[in-house]
Amino acid sequence: MKTIGGQATCVLVLTGALGGLPVAAASSDQIRNRDAETPVPAPTPAKQSQAAGATAVEGGSTQLGTVNVTGQYPGEDAPTHGYTAYTSTGATKTDTPLMETPQTVDVITRQQISDQGSKNVNDALRYTPGVFTGIAGASTRQDAIQLRGFSGGDVNNAFLDGMRLMSDPGAYSNFQIDPFMLERIDVVKGPSSVLYGRAQPGGLVNYVTKRPQAETERHLQFYGGSFDTYGGGFDFTGALPKKSWGNYRIVGHAETSDTQYDVVKSERYAIMPEVDLNLSDDTDLLLQAYIQHDPAAGFHGSVPYDLSVNGDAYGGTVSPSWVDTDAGHEKFDRQQRMFTYALTHHVNDHVRLRSTARYSDLETDLAQVYQYGFTGNGADLTRYYTGAREHLKAFSTDNNIQFEFATGAIQHEMLAGVDYQQRFNRVHDYGIPYDASSSVPTGVKPLDPFDPNYDDDPLVRSIVETGNANRKLKQFGGYLQDQMTYKRLHVLLSGREDYLRREYQDLSTADGATAKRSDDAFTGRVAVLYESQYGISPYFSYSEAFNPTAYSAANGQIAEPTKSNQYEIGVKYAPRGVNALLTISLYDLTQKNVQQRTAVTPITFASVGDIQSRGVEFTAKGDITDDLHVIAGYSYQDVEYQNDVASGSVTAHKGDTPARTPNQLASLWVTYDFPKRISAGLGGHYVGKSYADGRNRLKVPDYAVADAMVKADLGAWSSTLEGVSLRVNANNLFDKKYVASCFGAQSCYYGEERNVTATVDYRF
Repeated sequence: MKTIGGQATCVLVLTGALGGLPVAAASSDQIRNRDAETPVPAPTPAKQSQAAGATAVEGGSTQLGTVNVTGQYPGEDAPTHGYTAYTSTGATKTDTPLMETPQTVDVITRQQISDQGSKNVNDALRYTPGVFTGIAGASTRQDAIQLRGFSGGDVNNAFLDGMRLMSDPGAYSNFQIDPFMLERIDVVKGPSSVLYGRAQPGGLVNYVTKRPQAETERHLQFYGGSFDTYGGGFDFTGALPKKSWGNYRIVGHAETSDTQYDVVKSERYAIMPEVDLNLSDDTDLLLQAYIQHDPAAGFHGSVPYDLSVNGDAYGGTVSPSWVDTDAGHEKFDRQQRMFTYALTHHVNDHVRLRSTARYSDLETDLAQVYQYGFTGNGADLTRYYTGAREHLKAFSTDNNIQFEFATGAIQHEMLAGVDYQQRFNRVHDYGIPYDASSSVPTGVKPLDPFDPNYDDDPLVRSIVETGNANRKLKQFGGYLQDQMTYKRLHVLLSGREDYLRREYQDLSTADGATAKRSDDAFTGRVAVLYESQYGISPYFSYSEAFNPTAYSAANGQIAEPTKSNQYEIGVKYAPRGVNALLTISLYDLTQKNVQQRTAVTPITFASVGDIQSRGVEFTAKGDITDDLHVIAGYSYQDVEYQNDVASGSVTAHKGDTPARTPNQLASLWVTYDFPKRISAGLGGHYVGKSYADGRNRLKVPDYAVADAMVKADLGAWSSTLEGVSLRVNANNLFDKKYVASCFGAQSCYYGEERNVTATVDYRF
């Protein structure tokens, strides 16, 4: 039914007397057409006489002729429409309908990103079950993402158009993608090493950029809002001067903001030019550049537990706008450049070759004063200084062949490929040496949290270089996957072998001491799904992952990788006659050899054993009526240490929950379309209780935050305003003060304050 390249043909053969018989629910082929155009469902008994080729027969029933419906379901580069997507490449690296994918995959579409006023990726993911984005509260410097109770999804498991963002988890060099550049975000739940190599166990996030389109579209956007935030963007696409050459697209975005934090600003400039060349009828070449400069990437500081969650210790709490830094020593300048090509060649209707490569370059310049607990003199806070200059260079390539064939009645879609990744990061660290004999041992003056002085220079000693190192990584992997279909039964088998080498060279020592480690790992996946005629697809899957750490063991060498595995069962439902998709899943996920920081100097890590995450997730997206659109989600997760470990400061107690891991996440977003092209949206997201410490003694309360939106197509009111629309978003509508998460008694993070943004879009 499916050929490589996204073509689908649905043949409905409806013969005999159908009167009084139930009509089958939408098939996956029908679902594939939904994003591109209105689906063509099988006729219901009440409308049989209107079906093409229908003829009356005895008994008042109707005999239908053969109805051939041919359409194109949206490929991986196609624009999304509405809140619901029906295909994804994230779980299989092939264009596969979600109803045929035996794994939980959530898709955040372009319209959802816009309607919810998402200013960053954290915002865009906050209505996704099983995904916690409040690890760093309102900080926007990094996209801190936790998947199914496991952190690191922003660094180790972040992908752009199916290729890993080559961030360095042991440094400050982390790529960040602007959501204005994105068409959609695919969240694949569970271990995913089988196609992508090293990965955290909770899943991966694949950012899918806007792609060149043949139809001319021009879009200008301007907005302003709270905290003196102003920005604008443009998005132009269309055919090249000769349509046979291909298509182009250029997207740009700029923003400046005073942010909710005192003395901290943010600023961004980004541009993404693309050209998709038709080299022949069977060969396409996409060239893309992504260039972004964040002269000021926002704030990343924390508040002690006893000044945020607990207001009794010192007679109150500080404001969510409070900072522990200093105006003269607060800097995070990030310049990132990525250049990508994607070459696709169709050998014939059943064989496709694809080669993709990307060069990435990232420069980071950091300076920051930060608090780390109380001095012992009232509420005064001990402060430190840290700085870094880093230059990361990386190259990655992924090459595969996809081919379709049959063995008897079994249809196969085979994928075989190899990929290679290498990363080099030159890191210079800066600080102020600790001097126990000084009246200010840390070299930075303490801060009175209730009467902060941000004007005087708090540094009492000079900044010196404290580290100089080369950090290297190389990974080579080969993978093989077979998607088999027998009637309505789908079986997925995948396997991958990885070879990984890591190297850390300390250039601050006389001999340039080098720590090296080489590992190899095999990961697999087995999954089964049955796609019933009633639009219900139950499935089971088993998957594995491995992930190298960025940590050093007590012997000075690099710690060994973690390994993980997951069992998942679930059901997907696409109700007939409704543009909707529902998924419910149960999972049991375990990560082995989890590392925790020790108290020795230099900083090293040791194993605390295993962490198990068991939970349930529910997602529903769709159109209840033509005017009523809903996004709903819920997840419950029981995340616990599986071993008792006590060695120095390395502690774990079986049954305790790791810090900053909420037990529940829930969300609901409803949009209603009124006459005169006016729409209003209202929603909320709930985060359950979590803990600040691994012993579960410091509780962080649950919280719920409301968001709202109203938009109007001004062209419905005046022909002179054709193409102009106005949208107003209010996030944290009731200005709730809450602590999003804590990591230890010293580091808690407030959530965002109420912010209102008005956006004007002009499409022409």
